[in-house]
Amino acid sequence: MKILAIADGSTYTLHAKSLAKETGFTIELVSSFAEASEKVHLYEYDCILLFSATKGNWQQILTELILQSQNSGLILLKPELAVDEKVNAFQAGADDCLSIPYHTEELKARILAIVRRKKFNTRHLIHFANTVIDLGSKNVCVWDNPITLTPKEYDILLYLIMNRHKAVQTISLAEYLWGEESENKESNNLLITHIRNLRKKLVQAKAEVEIKNIYAVGYQIIEL
Repeated sequence: MKILAIADGSTYTLHAKSLAKETGFTIELVSSFAEASEKVHLYEYDCILLFSATKGNWQQILTELILQSQNSGLILLKPELAVDEKVNAFQAGADDCLSIPYHTEELKARILAIVRRKKFNTRHLIHFANTVIDLGSKNVCVWDNPITLTPKEYDILLYLIMNRHKAVQTISLAEYLWGEESENKESNNLLITHIRNLRKKLVQAKAEVEIKNIYAVGYQIIEL
């Protein structure tokens, strides 16, 4: 799961880092809207977290972020959120909002709920052919038989299913997995290795899916 966190203070930076450690999400941190705007133009995120300590222009920032990243979930996190602030946040385009302090498990559950709804149009488990994914536990099964995937294999499978109706560019998949580090020349070799291993595990589990190589583009997952 790839998250962009906009934290306008050192305390919230620590919140975001703690969230990454406790959930295993890949979280990229920025400290301003300008940085966030640049990031969403370059990379794709499953969810954007806006940590705000101010009463200033967070509503405008929310609106701008929604315009720039319509496929990403967006959550406002703010101390002592009043009812009118929550209403304004939803009217601005936020998918959810949460008062600080919060419980990490609650925030994680809200992020996953948004991703299920926006990326997969489901409120429960993700079904693709005979393969079932539980975002909460990160369990992957073919029918009732679990498949043991590495974190990167899991992320690749999830990203391909998110984009199942189109061919995914190799560079887009690498950026999803490694962010700015995807420019490292070794990342392409790692990606090829991860996909080869993922394919092998899916075949062994008799998953009715196939990861196809799309010439000069990248990859696409299909149901058999």
